[in-house]
Amino acid sequence: MTAAPALIARPDTALADAADAMLQAAAPPALVAHCHRTYVFAAALLDRRGLDYDREALFLGAALHDLGLTPAWTHTTTPFEEHGAQVAHEALLQQGARPELADLVADAIRLHLLLTTADDRRPEVAGIHLGAGADVIGLRIDKIPPTTVDLALETFPRQSLASFLREALGDEARRKPDCTMAQLVAEVNFLDLLANGPGE
Repeated sequence: MTAAPALIARPDTALADAADAMLQAAAPPALVAHCHRTYVFAAALLDRRGLDYDREALFLGAALHDLGLTPAWTHTTTPFEEHGAQVAHEALLQQGARPELADLVADAIRLHLLLTTADDRRPEVAGIHLGAGADVIGLRIDKIPPTTVDLALETFPRQSLASFLREALGDEARRKPDCTMAQLVAEVNFLDLLANGPGE
């Protein structure tokens, strides 16, 4: 398994730099930190499964997976994960990403709310679901070494993430009653599960 300090460091590529810059420009600090922890936890869980994966693709998906929740990229009718996937796909192509890489990242973003995505055959797609779930509601957090969790929280503090998501996702569910988040709120009381995130 990759050591915790190595998991914290994002890939040293131009696309990773561009994605991080896009995230930093659009998102509040709590969401920026969540996206970075999503990458760390995704990598740790994929390592635990013994899977080979593209670290750059994983970081791109993690960095951009919640763009649709930011003021710059929210949409009045399209679910945030769908719109965010479209925005990320276009941005990556503009930055010179290969079409197949942009497609993979867009799929990871588009599918990250679905429980079935945990078993997607593409580890980069499964990873964004796994990492986000671990950070937001503590799903499978017990499968990640405590040293990795502690270092991720120290490096990227939570900064009231649950409060931000409770408002943003609650608004998403109210405005778009047919979206996946509305279903999660109705069926599993998703907003109440936000209290289970590590460090909350």
